[in-house]
Amino acid sequence: MCEELIYSNHERGFALFSQRSPWVQRYYLQVAPGEDIGEWSDARIWHELQARLQGEDPPQLVEGVITQKGVTPMRSFVTEPMQHGRLFLAGDAAHIVPPTGAKGMNLALADVVRAGGGYRALLSRSFDGDARRIFRARPQPRLEG
Repeated sequence: MCEELIYSNHERGFALFSQRSPWVQRYYLQVAPGEDIGEWSDARIWHELQARLQGEDPPQLVEGVITQKGVTPMRSFVTEPMQHGRLFLAGDAAHIVPPTGAKGMNLALADVVRAGGGYRALLSRSFDGDARRIFRARPQPRLEG
């Protein structure tokens, strides 16, 4: 059993494998926006997963009845600067990321920590007057573990 997520970038689109439990696996396939889920039989889904998840060490797909199908719109968006007037934005209000990366909560907490430093500076009067410098969008360090 694979205990981690496997992402695959294939010429026909992204695929994701996630072992949720010994009995449940979750898969994602990138399809065109507005794709009709009725056009995707279980056999077509399994065929596409097998094709997209090939590699040096492909996951062991346990084919069976697919219990849930859906087309989920995925998008990414980052507001810059992460504020509107005197309102500072955090979490999904500031940046939207697809749920497959499991980053939403981590980014939101990092936003609050960064904003807290800005608020401390403001309240201690060491603030230099440029509110936008408190809370700029910037790449977050990758957390391992």
